[in-house]
Amino acid sequence: MIDIRIFGSTVVEHGGRRYGAADLGGVKPRQLLEMLALDLGAPQAKDALAERLWEGEPPASYRATLESYVCVLRRRLGLAQGRRAALATTTSGYLLDPEQVRVDAVEVRARLESGTDADVPDALSRVSADLLADEPYAAWATRERERFADLLAAACIRAACSANEVRDHTLAGRLARAGMRHSYFSEPALRELMRALVASGERSQALRAYEQHRRGVLEELGVEPSPLTHRLYLSILQGECDADGAAGRDEVKLLVRLLRHALENDPEGPLGEPAVLEVSRLLLARAG
Repeated sequence: MIDIRIFGSTVVEHGGRRYGAADLGGVKPRQLLEMLALDLGAPQAKDALAERLWEGEPPASYRATLESYVCVLRRRLGLAQGRRAALATTTSGYLLDPEQVRVDAVEVRARLESGTDADVPDALSRVSADLLADEPYAAWATRERERFADLLAAACIRAACSANEVRDHTLAGRLARAGMRHSYFSEPALRELMRALVASGERSQALRAYEQHRRGVLEELGVEPSPLTHRLYLSILQGECDADGAAGRDEVKLLVRLLRHALENDPEGPLGEPAVLEVSRLLLARAG
């Protein structure tokens, strides 16, 4: 079995040897292998490969050039030729045979696409680094990273929701944070994180998470959080105080910041009068 890893720097393990990105015969042969690895088992036409490999401007001799790259890869990795080879020739292109090749990103993607929430933590643990880290500027690689990030974020949010439902709030928080890392300003991920924090007795952290998110979307996008997220925020503010009526210094500081933000906001906006009243009430309760 040939193992190809494309999280982080590309690595191939075959026949007891380890081949790094520099061992694959150059940038284009390496990228060709990565493209075939991403679509493990699916025949890739030479025209489509060339279109991606040369960013829409393949040379006139691209067919012969692609053939030479395949020869380089086979020679460097000690692979056979033909239709039954690990790097196989097809009618109009090439493919990597899934019976002979294993790809880390393909296995992770399959777990995320399974729809089984229990698979998500394991899949997340196997994402050791950025996808296709050797290709930071290639347009095709950027598109692949974006698609994978969307898939990973959606799976994490779905699994975080399920974890909150069964009261595994530690797992829910971890998955929600991963969803936020892979999908900037994701409000579904933020809401699951806030729910997990509140259920774990960390209401101040839930309020802080909302405050940080709101500041980010205002600075980057010029918008407020959605009404759904804001309603959750208000419901947390309206929750009961601690039994002894006390709160840590950090929570008081946070409430003061929230009050300032609410006062600075348009009174008719989503952080208008309700937020002012609730934060003020909480501060009075904290003051005894």
